[in-house]
Amino acid sequence: MINCLLWPAQSPDLNPIEHLWDVLERQVRARNPHLKNKDELALALTEEWLNIDQTILENLVDSMPRRVDAVIKSRGYPTKY
Repeated sequence: MINCLLWPAQSPDLNPIEHLWDVLERQVRARNPHLKNKDELALALTEEWLNIDQTILENLVDSMPRRVDAVIKSRGYPTKY
């Protein structure tokens, strides 16, 4: 038997990848000179993804218990995350 959990209405609050996308976007936009084409963008995204600081990843993982608690307390409604 497989037990299924109801997924909270605001489940993106439990998805820390959104914060990583933000970090990646800021790093790529900060590049100088600005990117000129899709090939430069693809290369920049790859380089910046590999350069994301390990502490950012650790902090996102460490935030998961707080995220889960916030979603439970808000009963699936939006949270600060």
